[in-house]
Amino acid sequence: MTQPQLRLLSRPSLSEDHTPLHVDIDSARLWDLIFDEKVHLVLRRPALVELARRQDPKLMDYCESLLESDDYEEWLTALTTLTAIGTNEVVDRLILVYAHSLNDDRRVVLSYVAKILTAEHIKPFSIMVREVACSGEIDVTGWTKVAIATLQDACKRFGIKTIIDGRIPESVETEVESHSIDSPTTTLER
Repeated sequence: MTQPQLRLLSRPSLSEDHTPLHVDIDSARLWDLIFDEKVHLVLRRPALVELARRQDPKLMDYCESLLESDDYEEWLTALTTLTAIGTNEVVDRLILVYAHSLNDDRRVVLSYVAKILTAEHIKPFSIMVREVACSGEIDVTGWTKVAIATLQDACKRFGIKTIIDGRIPESVETEVESHSIDSPTTTLER
C-alpha cells in the first residue's frame, strides 16, 4: 500500500525589479483615484498596493468595507491589499476572515495568510492547513517558509508524504523542526 501524497507546486515568482506604478504620486491623489467609482477596480488596485506599501493608516478601514461587499472582486481586492500591508494585525484579521468563510473561500484566504505568515501565527495556521493536508496537489507559490513548513508538519501528522515540485525556499525542513506544534490550543470557529 502506498503512502498518500500531497504535491507542493511552486512556480517561479515574477520579478519585482520594476518601480511601483504610483510611487511618485501623493497619498491624497491615490485616495481620489481609489474613491473614483468611474475607474474600474482593476485600475484602482495598484493605488491600493502603493498605499499599503506606505502603511497608510486609513487603508485598514477601507479594506474592511471591501470585505463586507457582496462583490467577490472587491472581497479579493481587500485580501490582496491586506496581504500587501502584511502586519501582524492583518494576519489576525485574515485568520478571522478564514474562520467566517465557507469552503472555497477558506482556501483562498488560507493562501493569502500563507504569503505573510510568521512564526507568531503558527498555531492558528496549523489548524487552517488541516483542511488541505490531504492527497492531491496544492500551489504554494509565494508562501513563506514558515507556512510551507507548517503544512508539511500537518501532513506528517496525518501520514501524508509531501513532494516538492518547483523551487521551494531552502531550509523548509529546518522550519518544521524549529516551529513544530504538538497540540495547538487555538481553535477557529466553524
